[in-house]
Amino acid sequence: EYHQQHTDQLGLGRARLRRMALPQQPETLVFMMIDRLLKAGALRNTRGWLHLPEHGLAFSAEEAPLWARIEPLFGDEPWWVRDLASELGEEESRVRALLRKAAQLGHVTAVVVDRYYLSRRIDQFAALIRELDAERGGANAADFRDRLGVGRKLAIQVLEFFDRSGFTRRKGNEHLLRDGGLFGN
Repeated sequence: EYHQQHTDQLGLGRARLRRMALPQQPETLVFMMIDRLLKAGALRNTRGWLHLPEHGLAFSAEEAPLWARIEPLFGDEPWWVRDLASELGEEESRVRALLRKAAQLGHVTAVVVDRYYLSRRIDQFAALIRELDAERGGANAADFRDRLGVGRKLAIQVLEFFDRSGFTRRKGNEHLLRDGGLFGN
């Protein structure tokens, strides 16, 4: 059901799967069950994201050339779909559909609707949040912004993305690590 409802996502983390599927069961029991499902091949783990083995994608013959043009444009900064489409001279809807598929494949990640980072950059942000969590017990927008050297709005978008994904949870102004196994760990 999760794959059907969230076609733009590769899967979900262990802690979120437990909260969704077996919230009343002890964490250790559920994680043991997940490990057994992984060993049996009933589940797969891709960069910390759990998904069914049949849930996977590839670019079509028509999509691959467009991705080959898009990928080199990504660096450390995010792209808005409309700006990327304009840069390439492509229709917004075509670029949007391709980036959604690239997100499913794990190449890019949407921090908000239509704003994408390379997934390796999101992994770097997650590592920073792990550092801040180890140093001070959580991350807030000001510390995160200062360490990244980005604007406050973008820092908040990224932190809220991590909250939605289950990597962190917000408590007041702090974003506390919830599932450290996600995002390149």
